[in-house]
Amino acid sequence: MPCSSGEEPYSIVLFLLEHWPKLEQVDIEIIASDIDTGILQKAAQGIFSARSVKNLPNSSLNKYFSLRADGSYQLIDDIRQSVRFTQTNLNNRAEVQKLGAMDVIFCRNLLIYFDDISRRNAVESFYEQLNPGGVLFLGHSESMSRISSIFHVKRFRKSTGYYKPHKGKK
Repeated sequence: MPCSSGEEPYSIVLFLLEHWPKLEQVDIEIIASDIDTGILQKAAQGIFSARSVKNLPNSSLNKYFSLRADGSYQLIDDIRQSVRFTQTNLNNRAEVQKLGAMDVIFCRNLLIYFDDISRRNAVESFYEQLNPGGVLFLGHSESMSRISSIFHVKRFRKSTGYYKPHKGKK
């Protein structure tokens, strides 16, 4: 959240396909949301410029994309269909609740544009939607410290996440 033109949700799909051999044995749903319906329609098409995919290995380009006549690349149908795009206003809790319970939420570089109240409301909505043990990842320029203390910090090798503790655990 927000998914913008789709690079992040599709990157997650490609990463999982390449690095999790037992992926087909697990029930995973990737939901990509944004408030802008126009950008959602563009994202669902899965079309990217050559510049957008320049850092992908050729093997991934050949396996997951088709080259279009205009020089852009389009993700194959299976990949495009693996992401559910939905319009969501993060400041509307009812809309966020419709997304269902989640194990991981990526909300990168959005909260910096919100005022303090909207930021807190969004974070509380995320907390409500996360399953116990679920993790929220924010952008590098964002921090939970001035927003809310309901999450616990979890440090990973190259990032920091904020997790919802299991009931009864601190």
